[in-house]
Amino acid sequence: MSNLKTQTMKTIFSILSILFALSFSSAQNYQGKMNPVSESGLHQIVISPELRSASQNNLDHLRIFDAKNNEVPYVLFEGKSTDLQYENLTILSKNAVPNKVTSIIVSNEKALNLDHLTLKIANTDVDKTYSISGSNNNLEWFGLVINQKIIGLNDAGENFVERDFSFPLNNYKFLKIDFIDKNSLPINVLEVGLEKNYAIKKSKIELQNFEQRITTDKKNKQTKIHFSFKDPQVIDAISFDISAPNFYLREARIVINKTRIQKRAEVNYAETISNFQLNSKVKNSFEVSELLVKEFTIEIDNQDNPELEIKKISFFQNPVSILSDLKANENYIFKIDSKLSAPAYDLAQSGIDFNQSYPVATISNLNKIDNPKDADSSKTFWQTPLFMWLCIGLAVLIIGYFAMTMIKDLNKEN
Repeated sequence: MSNLKTQTMKTIFSILSILFALSFSSAQNYQGKMNPVSESGLHQIVISPELRSASQNNLDHLRIFDAKNNEVPYVLFEGKSTDLQYENLTILSKNAVPNKVTSIIVSNEKALNLDHLTLKIANTDVDKTYSISGSNNNLEWFGLVINQKIIGLNDAGENFVERDFSFPLNNYKFLKIDFIDKNSLPINVLEVGLEKNYAIKKSKIELQNFEQRITTDKKNKQTKIHFSFKDPQVIDAISFDISAPNFYLREARIVINKTRIQKRAEVNYAETISNFQLNSKVKNSFEVSELLVKEFTIEIDNQDNPELEIKKISFFQNPVSILSDLKANENYIFKIDSKLSAPAYDLAQSGIDFNQSYPVATISNLNKIDNPKDADSSKTFWQTPLFMWLCIGLAVLIIGYFAMTMIKDLNKEN
């Protein structure tokens, strides 16, 4: 009977320990100051590696408050993804036949695939009918569009207008635009160019301040490089700078030590997160799938080859930003609370142009708050620590009641 009581009490204490551990470990709170901005309007706030680490890579935990402790909406901002690039094309000739036609021949010497041209035209109140044709030798011409009309060639704010002329996709080396001049004087075409959309490549953020230790496993013929950060970091890419030998091809992997419960006991095991190949013929840079980790090991299989001489291993993080409407010279507080869920802001549906660059606002003095006194008063009762402790107390009473009832019943049976 004493063994049963002891086992029951151990069970109660184990459950209580778990509850207390969860109550103290679940909350992670950080607070920082946003440096004042000089102009009111939308600002891009870069979420630094330090901030992503503090939030455990969960932006749902982020909040911004103004000087009056009012919540300030934000939205995830991936940054400007495309931009327009204007390229002038060479005008080979302008030939005008009075009262008939003005022909402009443009060179597409690179044989680019084109479906439009942008013409810069001096202001005029004249409307024009035009046709466009293409050629590969500037002699034999093939029709693209015929008898199209363009109007509104007058801009009150400039002394010229820019107009797009569309046609079927082609790669002719020469394009000819014929403007009909039967009922009006010629128009003055100043330039012909091409507007192209191109993707903006975003620079990754290189992670700093980590420790590494290299060991040689002679039995398994491996080089093992152990890395550790002060706090868990998000890793999106890894780059190797290898100086020797000149030729190599090695299998490698990222391994993380984990723990699982097996037969009521904790068992340590190694889990392979990513596999890759180090090759002397290519740039040894690899993408990984948003790895959030504090410690890990890279294993390199050497077989019977000499070990690689590695000058540097670099880790990178994809940039993450949020967009918020800030007031000039206002004091804002940036908070991270792991108990918070995703906010419901309407900023994303408000018509913001996400393919645009915005001024940058920065956050400084990020500190962990062990016992935050300035809890959000707008929280409902079941979101407060008091409600959590009441639940824990109730759980203790229920567990204790059933445990004591079970012991009494067993005593009666005996």
